[in-house]
Amino acid sequence: MYIHNEETNFGHVVGTHTGGQVMAKKPTIVLSAQELRARKNAISIGRKVKDSEIDFSDIPELDEEVLNKIKRRGRPIIGDSPRKAISVRIEEDVLAKLKAKAKKRGVPYQSLINEILKKAV
Repeated sequence: MYIHNEETNFGHVVGTHTGGQVMAKKPTIVLSAQELRARKNAISIGRKVKDSEIDFSDIPELDEEVLNKIKRRGRPIIGDSPRKAISVRIEEDVLAKLKAKAKKRGVPYQSLINEILKKAV
């Protein structure tokens, strides 16, 4: 059941559980169907715009000085070759010990695991 409070323009949904008692859920803002469609269209409009329709004229061009200041983001390439992401199941106590050891050494625990495996094979 939906209950609307005219004074606050808020409403809430009430329902019953097995005991038959009425419980109120969090208040929600009430929107008309037209307002709801307008919000939905405003959200999805970004996905429908073609690249050719975007105006880039107000964005300054990047010169050599700015390009030299840009720092790489993302995972760094460590070692001689890029790494492959995998999924491995490790016992919780073993993982906790590896993380503690990696923290003491100041390295990410995945790097420590890679180092241990590299020495073992």
